Amino acid sequence: MLYQRILSLLLIGLLVVGAGCSGRKPVQALVTLDGKAIEGATVLLSKEGAPPISGVTGPDGIVLLDSAAKDGIPPGDYKVVVTKVKAGSGNVVDPKSPDAMKMMKMGSAAAKSELPAKYDSPKSTPLTLKIPPDSVPAKIELKK
Repeated sequence: MLYQRILSLLLIGLLVVGAGCSGRKPVQALVTLDGKAIEGATVLLSKEGAPPISGVTGPDGIVLLDSAAKDGIPPGDYKVVVTKVKAGSGNVVDPKSPDAMKMMKMGSAAAKSELPAKYDSPKSTPLTLKIPPDSVPAKIELKK
């Protein structure tokens, strides 16, 4: 009887530890254009069969990317879309809204990005990010 209880406790402990080892973590990334940090850029990670993940860069060019449930990003390779809408253009939308996701996925003319056009759509972007990243913060480097 004691043996069964100890075995049950060990099994429960393994399950709890195993549940925390999914490899899902938020990711911090530094976004630059020709080596200079980009403030106010919207970053979208896109992967077939997975919900999009987005965030906005701060003054230092750093963005924190996490799932909507705040439980981390599943491992894998993601396409990276980066846009920056000119302030005061009237086109600013919440990056988590369905409209922002649609505009970024389509590279919408309604939201003219200040960044090179090749980065504004999953179809045209050459950028990818492996999760978990090779460095912290991960580097997302744009070129003119």
